[in-house]
Order: sequence, then C-alpha cells, then structure tokens
Amino acid sequence: MISDSNQVGTRVADANAFPSSPWIPPTQGFNDRTNLAQYPANYVSAYDLRHIDSARRSANEYRLRPASSPVVTELAIQNANLADQWAELAEKINSTLFRLGSANAKLDSATRDYDDVGAKLRQYGLTPTIGLMLSHKKGQFADWQVDGSAGYVNDELQRSREKQLANEMIAHDGSNVVRQTSEILALSGYGSTHSAYATLAPQVQSLLRERSDWLQSLTQGYNDYRQKLGELDSASAAFGKVTDNYRKLINRHVTWIRSSDPLRIADFRKFRSGLSALFDSRRSEALGYSLTQKWNSSPSSGTGLLGTILTILLIRILAKSWLIGKRKRSRETTARTRKCIASLLTPLVSIAFPSILYLIARWLHTGYVSESTLHLASGLYAASFVALIVEVPRQLLRTSGFVERHLKMDLPRRQRASVYLFVIGTGLVLSAYLITLAERIDHGTWSGSVARLGFIASLLLVAWTAHLALKPSGGFLEPLVEKFGGSVLYRIRFLFYFLGVGFPVAMISLSSLGYQFTAIEIIKRSGTMFVAILVGATLWSAIKILASGAWHSLTGTRDESRLDEYDETQPARVSGALAEHSLELKHQIAFLSQCGLVLAAIVCAGWLWIDIFPNVRMGNPVVWTVQDTVTQSFLDASGQKVSRTQVEATPITALRLVLAAAALFVAFQLAKLLPGIFDALVLQRVNFDEAMEHLSLVIGRCLLFGAGCFIACRLVGLRWETIQWLAVGLTIGLGFAMQDIVRNLLGGLIVLFEKPARLGDLITVGNITGRVAAQRFRTTVLCDEEGREVIIPNKSFVSQDIVNWMGAGRLKAIPIEVAVTRDERPTDVCRMLQQLLIEQPELLLSPAPQATLVCVSQQSQRIELRAWVEEDQDASSYRDSLMKTVLNYLTEKNLLAPNQPRQASLKEPCDRSAISDLHSRKKWSA
Repeated sequence: MISDSNQVGTRVADANAFPSSPWIPPTQGFNDRTNLAQYPANYVSAYDLRHIDSARRSANEYRLRPASSPVVTELAIQNANLADQWAELAEKINSTLFRLGSANAKLDSATRDYDDVGAKLRQYGLTPTIGLMLSHKKGQFADWQVDGSAGYVNDELQRSREKQLANEMIAHDGSNVVRQTSEILALSGYGSTHSAYATLAPQVQSLLRERSDWLQSLTQGYNDYRQKLGELDSASAAFGKVTDNYRKLINRHVTWIRSSDPLRIADFRKFRSGLSALFDSRRSEALGYSLTQKWNSSPSSGTGLLGTILTILLIRILAKSWLIGKRKRSRETTARTRKCIASLLTPLVSIAFPSILYLIARWLHTGYVSESTLHLASGLYAASFVALIVEVPRQLLRTSGFVERHLKMDLPRRQRASVYLFVIGTGLVLSAYLITLAERIDHGTWSGSVARLGFIASLLLVAWTAHLALKPSGGFLEPLVEKFGGSVLYRIRFLFYFLGVGFPVAMISLSSLGYQFTAIEIIKRSGTMFVAILVGATLWSAIKILASGAWHSLTGTRDESRLDEYDETQPARVSGALAEHSLELKHQIAFLSQCGLVLAAIVCAGWLWIDIFPNVRMGNPVVWTVQDTVTQSFLDASGQKVSRTQVEATPITALRLVLAAAALFVAFQLAKLLPGIFDALVLQRVNFDEAMEHLSLVIGRCLLFGAGCFIACRLVGLRWETIQWLAVGLTIGLGFAMQDIVRNLLGGLIVLFEKPARLGDLITVGNITGRVAAQRFRTTVLCDEEGREVIIPNKSFVSQDIVNWMGAGRLKAIPIEVAVTRDERPTDVCRMLQQLLIEQPELLLSPAPQATLVCVSQQSQRIELRAWVEEDQDASSYRDSLMKTVLNYLTEKNLLAPNQPRQASLKEPCDRSAISDLHSRKKWSA
C-alpha cells in the first residue's frame, strides 16, 4: 500500500512565496496547476503543493482573525472550514492521480507481458525455460494488486456527492453580497440604523466574496475528483480483465511443469525452522496493523462484511430448524413437501460456513492490501474450499439430515461417520489454511518443507477417510451404494474403493516428485466436481417434485388429494384421453430436459478439466476462421473520444459445429412438441377457434425455428454481412417464383385477422357455395351441398367477391341431427330429408336447407340437417316443430333408429364443424 507521503511527493512549501493575507484559490480547478516531477508523464497536471499549503495557512488566518464581532468571527470560521475542505480535496485528487498513474502503468506492463508471453508460446511452444517463466508468473499474480478497487471508488464517490450537496445547501453563499450582508447583520441584531453597521458591513461583504470563491473552487474540484475516480475504476476493470486472461493462459500451459525439486531429506530437516517462521510473532503484529489500516481506509466495507456474515448465520439457523423439523409448519406439511424443502435447504446449510470464510478472504484481497493480508486471504480461500468439500457430505449424513429422514434407509454407522467428518473436517480446514500460508510466507521459502509435508499428511488422512467410507465390506457408505447404485455398481464397488483411496495416493506421488502445483490444481477440480455431484444429487428430488407440481398447475390436471403426515401425497389420477395425452407430453418434455441437463453436465466437466489436459484440445480441431470487425471507443490523454477498428479472428471448431447441430435439433423437437404444449397449457384455459389456433402454432413454430437457426448461425460463424447478398438474391428469385404462394399467405392473414367468414358460415366464393369447415394459413375448406370438401386458395378472398349468407346477423341456423337405419343409401336418405325441409314454409330457400351424412355405425347412420330462418324469428320453436316433423316422416318410412343423438345448442356451431375442429386439434397434437 502506497503511503500518503509517497502519493503526494515531497512537500516543500516556500513561506515567502505567499503573502500573509488569506489566499483565494483559483476557480478554474485543474487549469491552474504546475508540473510535478513525481507524477507519471500522462498525469503531470496536479494541484501545486504550495497552493495546498497556502490554503492551510489561509484557514489558520481565518481562525486567528481579530474578533471585531461574533458574526464576523462565525463567518471567518466557516470560511476556514471551506479552506480546509479545499486543501483536503486537493490532496485526495493528487492521491487519486498517483493511483491512476500507477494503475495505468501496471495495466500497460501486464498487457505487454501478456502479449510477449503469448507470442513466445506461439513461436517456440512450451519449452522448459518458458515453463519455468510461467510458473514464476503464476506466483506473482497475488502481488499484482491495483490500488483502487471498486469499493474504494464507490465510497469516495458517495462522500464527494454528500459534501458537495452540503456546500450547495449553504444559505449565504456569496452569490448576492449586498442582500446577504443585510440579512446576516439583521439576524445578528445589527440593523441598517445600528451604529456598527457601517463598520461590520465591509468585513462581512469581504468574507462572503471569499466564500463564493471557495465554493466555486470546491464545485470544480469535486467534478474533477469524480472524473478521475471514474478513470481509476475503468483502469482497474481493464487490469482485472487482462490478468484473468493471463491467468487462463498460464493455467493452460503450466499445469504439468515441475514446480519444485523432488522431496528430499533436507526438507525434513527444514521442517522445524519452517514452523518457527510460520508462527513468528512479527507476522501477527504486521497482520494486526494491516487489518487496522484496512478498516480505517474503508469502514463501510468492513461493516457490510459483518452484516453479511450475521445475515448468513441467521439464514443458516432458520434453514437448519426447518431441515431437522423443529418448525411446527414443517411438521404439518406432507412428506412430499418436506422432502422438497429438505432437498433445497441441505445445500444452503452446507455452504454457510464456507461462504463466510470466502467472503472474509475476498474482503482481505480487495481494497487496501498488504503482503500479510494477501497471505491471509490465500489461506482463507483454501480453507473455504476444503470446508465446502467436507460440509456437504456431513450435512447429508448428520442426525435428522436428508439421508436419515427422506431416503428411508438405515446406515448402521451414519451418526459415527457424521461425528468423524466433523472432527477430521475441522483438522483438514485448519491444515489447508496453514499449508497455503506456508507456501506464501518468505516468498515461498518453506513451500518445499512445511507446505509439502503438511500437504502429504493431509492427503494421508483423506485416504484413510476414503478407506472407511468405501470399504467393500463394512464401509459406512456400502448400504447407500447397494440401494441407489443398482446391482452393477454394487458389484464394482471395489473399483470405487481403489479410486477413492488411490486418488490421494497419486496426488502424494505427484507432490513428492515436485509437481506440487499440478496436484493442487487436480485436487481443486476434483473437489469442485465432487461437490457439484453431491449438490446435484441432493437437489434432484426437489427438481422432480417442483417440475411435477408446476406441470400439473399449468395443465390443470391436479385433483384434490389426501394429505398424510407420514405417507407421500398421491394425487388423484385423471383418466381419459386428456390425461393420456398430457402424460405422454410430460414424458417427452422430461426426456428433452434430462438430455439438456446431461449435455450441460458434460460441457461443464469439459470446461473444468480442459486446462488440466491441454492435449484434449487436439480433439477439437479448428475447421475454419471467421474475421469480425470490432470498433472500440476510448479516451486519449487529452480527454478526446477516439474510435479504433480492429479485426478479430474467431476460430470455428468441431465442438461449435456439434453445438450448432444440437441447437437445430432442440429447436426442431420443441417445434414438434409445440402443438401438444399449446393444447395443454393454452387451449385448456382460452377458447380459440381453429383459425387462431392454427395461426398461433404457425407463428410459434416460425419463432422457434428462427431462434434455433440464429443460434446455429452464430455458432458456425455465419454473419448477416456474409449472406446478405445471397439472401437478397434468393428473396428476388423466390418472389417471382412463388407469387401465388405469397398471395395465398397474405390472403390467409386477411382471413385469419379480419374474419370475413367464421367456421360454419355459409358463403359463396365465385361459383362455389358451401359452409366453412376449416381455415388454414394458405387455404380455406368449404363443404358444399353434396358433402364434398372444396379447398379454396386464400387469395380468392382478396381478388373475388365473397357472399356471406350469415353475415351481419341476418340469419339464424337450425341444426338437427337424426339417426336412421342402414336400410337405405345415405345419398337417398339425404335427398329425401332435404326435400322435406324445402317443403316447410317457415324455412328459407336461399340458402337452401342441407342434409349431410355425419357418421356410420354398425346399426345406424347419422344425418345432419341444417336450415335457416330470419333473425327475428323464434328459431327454438321452429326447431322443435321441425324435429317432430322429421321424426314423424322417418317413422312413416320405417327409417328411424332406436337411439337418437343429443341435439346441439342453437348458440353452438354445428356438430360437423365441432367434429372438424376436434379432428384438426388431434391431428396437430399428433
């Protein structure tokens, strides 16, 4: 951490350079400065230290001014406070300028170093010399700390805004000297008629004018201060991005390089002196001083850390009380709900203490830092990671934990294993902290003795724990493997035992041979994968329960169920085609979701291990390279905005091609399932006609296919700039070749949105008259008088005259259905019934009555009769009388079947349309 004296430089003040009278600072802020040699070349403009010292002397002279009157004394003291505030602000600006120069210098150095290392790797490959250099750079990352983090910048911005707002709230700011002088003297009892008014007024006016100058300088200074804080924040963010890229580059190449010499006898001899250096009291004193300085530099961040820790502890207490069943509400819920809650709360309780250690380490690693705080942060990072690895299985096996209460299996030594994990885990967390600290102190002098020997001892303890847990006969996890692993995994439990015990033994061998860094990196990734598997297995029960509940809530297939405190809730089953269709759709969506989760797990595992095994990248060759033009804007040294265009090469690998194919496959499958999803989630709640349903499905499928194609094109490197001319040519060619199709599609939009005819309406299009049976995106289906289906292109609705015999509410339809025997042909029966309807005087002859065959069974055939009357007529009474007439006529002809169908309501469309609608919906669902 840079001290204030170094930030500002050598403070030399020439006492003879300024008069004894109060000096008023310039109002132009940064415009009146002198070059200071101690600042970087890009930041030579800073407040002159002599001006700052003069402001301090002015503040003292204000305070020592002879007290001619209390009102003058009070104004002088206020001006003195403003002068001190200006001097403090000027010093902060100078300090920020030095921070900014240092941050930019580090950014430039890191960028040049990163580019140089990358060029050497591309030219020479990973030689032993370059490997040693990368190992050295790896150890330097902890020391590359930019002075000026986001917390410091945010705190300073808030303070500057508060102080500037307080200055703006000053009532008598010198903006109107004469008026404000009269007000101040009047408030103090010196009216214009007072004898001392003539003496005090000039003094008050002079102080107000000086106050105005101070306030203007402070306003300009705060604006400049906020500007430089923003530049510092930008430099810190850029430096963090460069260091992250540098770290990734090093991790990719440095893993399998020997980081130290093999284990020797001399390492055992140095163990005692290494322990003495580790517990040296001077380190504790340096750490205590650094912590005090860090708290004083940013008490708000420390207070926020304490508040966060208390919040995490409170959440853990509440979650644990729910988890072990101490809450009354948790005992009153069903077993299914309790299992879901336990599945969610177990990982939450597990990460509480590791999160606290991680937050403390992050707080130590940011803002004000020193060598001791960086070492302490590194140790706490390692301790939090080990605590997470131990705490997750411990919470699963603890008393009243997830395994005991919700897996319904008996582990004979579960409680003993939980206590063992607590004791051993505490020792491992403490050893992780001490080992990491030993690797850092004295610039890694004791990493080969104390750190490595402690590392080996800890891994031996891990191997013994794996032996107790995975022992083929008698291990405390053997019943768990037998129940959930199946017969195959139970038979190969010896393999799990050898892997569990052999992994720490292999890491001990690597560390003994000098590959300490390699062993640590493998342990980090293995521990992360182990925790992810345990957390995923714990959350799987909650995911299934919540997904099932969400599906039943969306589809409305859940009925009332019995709540049992001990047995799981069994929802009442819904029978019928709807339940069967919903169940099939649910299984298809669940299968796609499981495939997505498996793919995500494979991608995450590959991303986790790709740096450890860099040769695996050879299995992902670059197929082609895409050149992208990127424009970046930045501010130069003079503050002008400059734009720079550069070309970036994006490699298109085989993996990206596979992901593009997967995106198209997922889009295709979702589009295939869209009708069923639409039927289950929307049509059960909203009453759409067939036309709107068809339009919604077409638009939804187009959007899904479009999104899949867009993602695939981005993955394979296809840009609009590349295919725009091809798209224009195809558009022109298809425009000429597919004119009729485009006209039909546009006509379909008009039919679907304007609704010139609805389902069941009798219309005339050209020379064709019939009832509307279906409305599609490109065609409309009419059913004529003879029962034939006529397919009409939708462009006819735009180019031809349309007559809607049921438009404007002029007519009312009277639908009747009768069942007749199969003694006569359907055509003859329809012709007879149609002639009977024509002979009825109450019915209209235009449109003509219709008789249509609906369906045929083994004993009967159903005929639909449809006739029309005027709107003002009583259609209900007409249908009753017409129904009697038709039944009597069929009885006389001996054609009436024993069982007659139920008649549809007059407000509903005809059954033929309803059957067509149902048939279409089933077809889309299929």
